[in-house]
Amino acid sequence: MSIDSRSTDDLIRPNHADQALVTNESTLSNALENNQFALFYQPQIDLPTGEVVGFEGLLRWRHPEYGVKLPDSFIATAEQTGQIAQLTHLVIDTGFKFIEKLNPELSFSLNISSQCIRDNHLVDTLDSCCNAFHIDPHRVVLEFTEKAALENPVHAEDILGQLKTNGFRLGIDDSGTGYTDMPDLGKMHFSELKIDKSLVTTMETSSKSRKSIISTIALADSLGIATIAEGIENNLEAIGLRELGCQFGQGYYFARPMDEADTLRWLENWNKSSSFMI
Repeated sequence: MSIDSRSTDDLIRPNHADQALVTNESTLSNALENNQFALFYQPQIDLPTGEVVGFEGLLRWRHPEYGVKLPDSFIATAEQTGQIAQLTHLVIDTGFKFIEKLNPELSFSLNISSQCIRDNHLVDTLDSCCNAFHIDPHRVVLEFTEKAALENPVHAEDILGQLKTNGFRLGIDDSGTGYTDMPDLGKMHFSELKIDKSLVTTMETSSKSRKSIISTIALADSLGIATIAEGIENNLEAIGLRELGCQFGQGYYFARPMDEADTLRWLENWNKSSSFMI
């Protein structure tokens, strides 16, 4: 089953607009001051049952001249200028307000930059926002890249340990290709591994991709960690991943990233559908 909704991702302008867009500290400051950044949501689905288990928050820049821009257009600059902290706080604040309205069993996932894992205020910021919005930390999944976890493993393990102790769930993104090179993965407090969309979209045609997915799921199972696949675009991929033992998935097959209003409409339609089976 696929219930989709048109999102403003469909309004992204042609690629030539990227050539004219200047992204620097000044333009990002202007965008922040004028509330041009918005959070979009993509549902995450339990593959065996078809039920919605949560949403991932995805940041978008609604540029008045160049249209909706994806994170690749501004995240690297924000990390270099230090503005990533402001963007991360925006995602937390906006996302927590949104999930406060939803069924308390639904989770909210967000990406944490490698720059933010070095910020000793990250734990306090998340704890404060959970208290302010009455959010159980267990509903929040913080996704870190493999790079973020390994750049400074001692500090990362300390921060991740604090977050885990405070009830947050931790995921590792950027994936499926390097997990076997992470001998300390089991003690880094992660509760889920995300299978990268590059593997998902080629799993039916590439034996290498399929083997990578199988090995990732096997590793996760051995550590008691859940797996979630991103970039699912059709029924074959959804069924194939389910049969391989992947628990959760997200992608255009279920829904594109949507703004809050469209997300709530999508969720209502999905919940009203006669069957949740994929």
